[in-house]
Order: sequence, then C-alpha cells, then structure tokens
Amino acid sequence: MQLARQVQQGLLPPAELTLPEVEVAGRYLPSWSLGGDFYDYFRLDDGALALYLGDVQGKGLAGALDALLVSGLLRGVHKAGARPAELLALLNQRLCLRRGPGRFSCLGYALLERSTRRLTFANAGLPFPLLARGGDVRRLELTGSPVGLFEDAAFDETRVELAPGDRVLFYSDGVTDALRARDPGGRDRDEQLRELVRSAGDVPAAQGADALLRRLRRRGRAPRDDISFVLLRIR
Repeated sequence: MQLARQVQQGLLPPAELTLPEVEVAGRYLPSWSLGGDFYDYFRLDDGALALYLGDVQGKGLAGALDALLVSGLLRGVHKAGARPAELLALLNQRLCLRRGPGRFSCLGYALLERSTRRLTFANAGLPFPLLARGGDVRRLELTGSPVGLFEDAAFDETRVELAPGDRVLFYSDGVTDALRARDPGGRDRDEQLRELVRSAGDVPAAQGADALLRRLRRRGRAPRDDISFVLLRIR
C-alpha cells in the first residue's frame, strides 16, 4: 500500500498554479483503501491552460498503476495539440488497445484560452463541473462514457465564456460520497454541492480549495473513497 501511495502522490502537480489571468489549485485526500484519483494542470506551448481530473476503476496498487498508465498516455496525446473531445477520443483508443476487460477511467479534460477566458470542457463519465458566478452556481452538464470502455466511443465538448471572479470546480465522485456521509438523511445532493462551492467564497484558488477540503474531511476518519478536486478561479 505504501508503494501505491508513492506512485499516486507522484502523479499530482504542485498544490497551486498562479498565472496573470487565472489561478488553479488541486487537493487530494486518499481513502483508507486508496483509490485511483489523479489530476494535473499545466501550460501548453500556445499559452493555454490545460487541466484534467480522473478516477480509475481499480483500487490499491492496481488502481495507482492504472492512474499512472492513463497519465502517461495523456502526456503523449497532449503533444498532438488536440481539442479536449479529440484528446479523449485518442486516449480512449489507446487505452482500449492496452487494457483488459472491465478496466476503465472516468476523466474530465478542460482547456482555458487565457486571452479570451474561453473554457472548453470534454467529459468521460466524471461528475458535472460546477461554475460559480457571484451567488449563482450551475452545472456544466455534459455526458460521456468512461475512457477505455468502448472502442468506438465519441465525445462532445461544451464551451463557456468566463469572467473575472468566476470559479469552476472539477471533482471526483468521492466528493459526493463525502457529502453523503456527512448528511446521511438525504438532503438534495445538487444543493449540497452548490452550497459547498459557495462556501469557498471569492478568494484566491488555494485559499478556496483549503476551505473546501476542511468541509469535506471527517474528523479522525479516512474517507471511503478518494476525494480529489481542482478549483479554477479567473482573476
């Protein structure tokens, strides 16, 4: 298990990235069984900001190694300069050639054109990201099958023009599991998620991410599933 943790920690970027137009911060809280969550954010050669967050199907060392495989393949397809939907299609084809049956990954990939603040997002089975603008929070609804599941899978994109102060939260299903554990009575999950994003406030991304993580932690107990999320904030 220690080896799996080392592999998974090696997949994570620095805790935050600050650029003139945007801030990004990621947080990861491993479960007791260690799932397969991973994420990254980085600048592309053309100056755009790319980010992804994924959740592989396996647990323990197998899950960590699957996450390593997906991350490695992603680095390869980045060089092709593909749009998010094209990138997921390329990744899906390569995973279907390399992986056994029943092994797949949920993944979201986003591209921010910093000069226009246009965000393009493609989804492969990840929970819908949340866009917070002022006091309003809405979902960026876009479905898609997990990568590595169907060879002929196709993926769509959604685009949104962001404005200064906008925040976008990308997250794994461990976040919704954590909310369910905190409130087993069954309050509306969508409203819980909206309240969670509002609680971060219009503060720097790193500060907001820390506030989110504090709300998701269960005192003295590891979560049942990995908790991972990336918070993007337009400056």
